[in-house]
Amino acid sequence: MSDSEVGAAHRLLAGLGISDAAESLYLSLLDGELRAADSEDPALSELIEADLAAVADGVVNPRSAARALRDLEQRYREDARRAETAALELDLLEQGGRHAVETTRSPQRAIAMFNQLFATARGEFRGMDRSPYLTSAGQQASMQPESLRRGVRHRALYEMASLHDPSYFKVVAKSIHQGEEARFVDKLPFRMLLADETTALILRQGSGNEIVTTRITEPELVETFGDLFEHLWQRGVPMPRVSAIESALLQDRELVWMLASGMTDEAIARQLGVSMRTVARRVAELNHLLGAQSRFQLGMQAVRLGWLPQADDTPGTTPSA
Repeated sequence: MSDSEVGAAHRLLAGLGISDAAESLYLSLLDGELRAADSEDPALSELIEADLAAVADGVVNPRSAARALRDLEQRYREDARRAETAALELDLLEQGGRHAVETTRSPQRAIAMFNQLFATARGEFRGMDRSPYLTSAGQQASMQPESLRRGVRHRALYEMASLHDPSYFKVVAKSIHQGEEARFVDKLPFRMLLADETTALILRQGSGNEIVTTRITEPELVETFGDLFEHLWQRGVPMPRVSAIESALLQDRELVWMLASGMTDEAIARQLGVSMRTVARRVAELNHLLGAQSRFQLGMQAVRLGWLPQADDTPGTTPSA
């Protein structure tokens, strides 16, 4: 090994926090020196702890430093990203209310906006997510426990389609398990995050498939977006009911279609071959599951949720050849 190679290794190992004694031992091992394991040798213990050496059959063998150095590089990169995000968050705080509306295509600035929004929520955090799902969803789930411990209420609206995306639904399920209140609707107009009544983030897809994030602190605009959330929340299906609803609708598909078409109880009972009391009981059960206040509303709710057959799939009909 040349002097220049030794020098380069020395500088790199120093970056890993390796002491001079441990570094000397490591370089000796790389040069082929045989060394018996000695549990009392602090330099050897240091190398083993740093995963730069291993003992096999009582003999010390060096391990490649490349993986450790790549890990070090990754940590440096993560530290740099955290520093950049922190700087952007401080920039947002320093701006205060000077920019009531700000739009960015920068992922780093969007993350800073998200972090600040999450950290500053004091009473309630509300969100709406739709496909393509927020890249920060996993991060949101990881930040929720601390926010919930602070007493912040979390409510979220998701599209029914998310129930059929296993990887994304794991994130949703984790959030619900942590204490989030979730409801499901057929369609959401866009993705949105709200912190109390002070800040809104609107996220949309740009022309180049990039995420365009708009941060809004104008009180009247934030209030309007809050009203939209509450309107959709009232129409949403609570999470605990979703499985029961899908099961019930599989059994009562024809009944729901008849209700949506405006048939009377008598006509429905005659068509299904059951008593009117049975029809009333099944309708009451469906009303409870869907949170409907009337039978017509029940039918319309089922239509919006996409659980009714299409025009060419009406119960009792067969497709034409």
